[in-house]
Amino acid sequence: MKKGFGLLEVMAAAVVLGFLLIGLNLLQKGNREAVIRIRTRDAAQIIAQNFIDSLSRLGISSVDTTGNNDLEKTVDYTWKGNNDKITDKKTYTIKCKIKAVKDLESVESSDYARARTDPNVDTVHVSAKRVNLTVSWFFKNTPLKITEERIIK
Repeated sequence: MKKGFGLLEVMAAAVVLGFLLIGLNLLQKGNREAVIRIRTRDAAQIIAQNFIDSLSRLGISSVDTTGNNDLEKTVDYTWKGNNDKITDKKTYTIKCKIKAVKDLESVESSDYARARTDPNVDTVHVSAKRVNLTVSWFFKNTPLKITEERIIK
């Protein structure tokens, strides 16, 4: 009788270990998807910052706000993990709206201010443009997006 009872114990332990291994496998898969989701969001943030920085480097006179200033651009971005085993290529869509800003008194920065000719005037008028940028992409057939806004002078 003791030999049969030991066999049942081994079988029960194998079933419990099987469920544990299945749970660990699902946990590992979820962690990998979380890493990919975070990396794709980081890539979108990098793309947005680079795009706005390139507009800023062009200068305000090169950025057109007269006609149809809505811009849409598609960017492919590939990243690799530390061990080169986790790689992913995503396509990001950049939508940019640029409009002239005539009054920036709400901006607390001397970078945008010109020297005042009349000390009695409180409002500082500057030449600047507001850039609204949306970067969107798909993750597991779900649309995701981030939005950046910056004023360039």
